[in-house]
Amino acid sequence: MNFVKRILLLSLIVLGGNQVVNAHAVWLESNTTGIKNQSQSVRVYYGEYETGENEATKDWYSDLRELTVSIVHPDGSVSTLPLTDKGDFLEGAFVPTSDGHYAIFTSHATKDLGGDTRYEFVSQATVQVGNVAVAGKCPLVYQLQVAPKTYKQNDTVRIQLTENGAPLSKKDVSVMSPSGWSKTYKSDAEGFISIPTLWSGRYVVEFGNMMQQEGDWHGKTYKKNWQGLTTSFIVQ
Repeated sequence: MNFVKRILLLSLIVLGGNQVVNAHAVWLESNTTGIKNQSQSVRVYYGEYETGENEATKDWYSDLRELTVSIVHPDGSVSTLPLTDKGDFLEGAFVPTSDGHYAIFTSHATKDLGGDTRYEFVSQATVQVGNVAVAGKCPLVYQLQVAPKTYKQNDTVRIQLTENGAPLSKKDVSVMSPSGWSKTYKSDAEGFISIPTLWSGRYVVEFGNMMQQEGDWHGKTYKKNWQGLTTSFIVQ
């Protein structure tokens, strides 16, 4: 989200304070492990995690409330998760019927531009059911991959940043803890960052990518495309 703040500052200069995307991101929250034939809850939040700001859904930017959440099941089938507006977040639930990894993701480009920039909010999560390693393949171009398990304090969590399955090196990846601590890491040659887990709770990880890209979006021309990708993990 620090990356978004830099974009916000630039937008304020260019636009004189008009029509600016808040320095926020979308993230998914779900338990990292599930049980076959038992309901698994998934929540969608929008806000500034490192400062504890969760926006009420009525205040979400543009048409962000209309985002969809998809689930790739271990057999490769894809389903859409029905969502209910809970006021401070969107929530849905699904029942895993087989063992394996369930890849959950959302990718939503907002209808409104921020100046000449198109904004795309992306988040992913993985749920492990049973001990089977069969995994649903997430179709996102950029991914932050972390093993779906609950970590303990003083563990080291390794997260890999990839583009179309290939590691992305020398990229800034931000990590935010529930205590308010945050740090930006640089991905190594294999796309990994290593995070010490000093506090319990949920950590949110973010990668921001700005591209020079021109196109037409809902009748308006944009010159840049920004994508903010998040994932999270839990420390007990």
